[in-house]
Amino acid sequence: MNSCFIRHLLLLCTSTIIIMTIIKKTRSIFKRFIEFLSPTEKSPDIAGKLIVAFVVVFLSVMHVFYLYQHISSAYLIAYLLFYIACGLILSILIVWLLKLFRCIPSVYQVAIVLGYLAAFNFFHLPETYGWLLIAAMVLLPVLILTGLYQWKKGSLFPLKNAKRIFWFAALILSSGAFVWGLAVFLGQGNSPQDVENYKMKGNLPVALNLPDPSLKGTYNPTFLTYGSGKDKWRTEFGDGVGIKTKSIDGSRLLKSWAGISGKLRTMYFGFDQKALPMNALVWYPKEKKGPLPLVMIIHGNHLGQQASDPGYTFLGELFASRGYMVVSVDENFLNLSLTDLGEFGGGLKNENAARAWLLLKHLELLRNWNNTAGNIFYQKINMDKIAIIGHSRGGEAVTHAAMFNKLHHYPDDAREVFNFNFNIGAVVAIAPVDGQYKPGGTLTVAKDINYFVIQGALDMDMQTYGGLATMKRIEFSPNFNGFKAGLYLSAANHGQFNSVWGRRDDTGPGINRFNLRQLMTEQEQQKILSVFVSSFLETTINDQPDYKPLFMDSRFGRNWLPKKLYMSQFEPAQKTVLANFDEDVDVNSATINGGRFTTSGLREWKEQQNKFLWGLQVTKAVYLGWDSIKPKHQPAFFSLSLSAPISLSGKMLSFSLAQGKENDGKAKPINFTILLEDGKKRQFSFPLSSCSYLQPQMAKNLSKFKLLNDYPNSEAVPDFFYFDVAKILGTGTSFQLNDVRKIRFVFNKTVSGDVIMDDLLIINKP
Repeated sequence: MNSCFIRHLLLLCTSTIIIMTIIKKTRSIFKRFIEFLSPTEKSPDIAGKLIVAFVVVFLSVMHVFYLYQHISSAYLIAYLLFYIACGLILSILIVWLLKLFRCIPSVYQVAIVLGYLAAFNFFHLPETYGWLLIAAMVLLPVLILTGLYQWKKGSLFPLKNAKRIFWFAALILSSGAFVWGLAVFLGQGNSPQDVENYKMKGNLPVALNLPDPSLKGTYNPTFLTYGSGKDKWRTEFGDGVGIKTKSIDGSRLLKSWAGISGKLRTMYFGFDQKALPMNALVWYPKEKKGPLPLVMIIHGNHLGQQASDPGYTFLGELFASRGYMVVSVDENFLNLSLTDLGEFGGGLKNENAARAWLLLKHLELLRNWNNTAGNIFYQKINMDKIAIIGHSRGGEAVTHAAMFNKLHHYPDDAREVFNFNFNIGAVVAIAPVDGQYKPGGTLTVAKDINYFVIQGALDMDMQTYGGLATMKRIEFSPNFNGFKAGLYLSAANHGQFNSVWGRRDDTGPGINRFNLRQLMTEQEQQKILSVFVSSFLETTINDQPDYKPLFMDSRFGRNWLPKKLYMSQFEPAQKTVLANFDEDVDVNSATINGGRFTTSGLREWKEQQNKFLWGLQVTKAVYLGWDSIKPKHQPAFFSLSLSAPISLSGKMLSFSLAQGKENDGKAKPINFTILLEDGKKRQFSFPLSSCSYLQPQMAKNLSKFKLLNDYPNSEAVPDFFYFDVAKILGTGTSFQLNDVRKIRFVFNKTVSGDVIMDDLLIINKP
């Protein structure tokens, strides 16, 4: 039994004794307070009647005052009578239920209340059906125990009257329901449904003939740590630390480290917000001489008593073997903690600014070491090639860090001076949150960074693709030559991107309502992450553009990747924007000067914000819907006419597209025709499937039963479509690619459908 476990046990026992003492004292004070407030005699009935009359008259007067000018007297009287009747009936029902509750023995009263509180707190059940499920969870044990008690005292057999028959049936049925519910609750859920991958039935691109970027490189990783040397719980940052560091003051960014929970946090970790430790795990190839590209990793929110930073060892060892220095930063003291006292203590608020700042302070420390002769890191790091990676709240924090990096002051307290100015060439967000911290009350907008976000469809923590909103807000200067990209993949959860977090995206028993059986293995999920992040690093900070097509289309890497569903999002900095639908509220206008949209035969045509499950807005898009293909009529179309010619010679036409309807399990792929017209009215067309069919929205099926889902079963995540028109056109045609005047989307292949289109672009070939 190690010392760490003993310390945790002593802390738990001490806390339990203190809490029980506080409860006992509080109960005594509360009892005396109730006795003080209680009247000595029963209030006369007239008082209650007067209160009821006053409430009825008050509500009536207020409604008459606001409504009499808008509706007739008859309707007003009917409305008031109905309103008052409903209120009285509901009040009487509540009083009756309270009386009924009072008839239950006090032990059962405590059990029911405690059961409800515990179930809502631990199981996080949706409000719609949560009360019914919790009622069953509380009542079933009551029925079982009461039935067993009747059996024991001989009041159950023989079954000679209605009461005995009732309790016998209640015992059998409730026992069966309890066993079935327990089996479902503890089980892994339903087997994954077979989902057709329609993207693989389209025109497949030629797979990249490159080495698998997720395979170990030629170097042997070396490991060390740096930290305070004073850590109470982790030897690698305590007595066993490799390099000792000084603490830093983060009080201006952590003003919520206060109150009782703040004091308990300080007691547990051994420091407060004025003395934050600089702890990290480091991997690097010892045999390779510097300078090495630098990769920084920060974890997200997890139980602070369980270290999260070692969960990226698989990335640290991989990247070090491929010639990078990798630093996984310890920010566990900013996480959810047992010292927060659950919902009552509060814990830290808006701490993502501190996560970002702390990451930059680590970069500042490494820069100093890199410039200090005699230090083990002296001239070992290439400070011109830096990538930052974050997961969950860390995934949001890396975007804040990219913004802070170019600022001179902290936006929410300008007394905190920034002087970072690092050359951050790549930002990776793994299942990030968005908007947990808002600098100056606004959402973060990063500029001129290469950005990649990855999100699993079966994330039970971040149940929406929040990182896509962050990606869409990133801005590029005219001379910046980078890109932003995203990947949305099936069967991936939140935790398996970190080896410590694993399959369970919730620390409490609430995870058991989720359907865990449909998750891919941890090895598969980390393989996918390794392929894409390694390719991203090669493309952005190692200047190896051969891997770039992977971010346009995952099928370029199909020889490396597990067979799952993937949806890509991609936008280069260098592009010509034909339409992004953000310019105004005129549905006929396009972003490009002189461009005009026209339609025919559409059931739906509108421009609006594309909102995801948590209400996150991902810029505006155009919504198009059609119902049928009639042989005698022209098919529905959506057309862009240009006032000046555009050239597709040596370029690609691209856009983002998503199916507009939630996947009900019956959704089919969508295909349509893209028609181009030149200045001499010559036309050339090709199908959407010459790139790919449009896959239905990815169904989540998160919970074991649909009624346990908090949100709809899918969301309209876009996929990236791109067309090398010159290659499709071929030779021997008179169509002029340098004189395109019209782009028309003709819905003549799928009988009916709904699509959401965004970012109609002309881009360079990769």
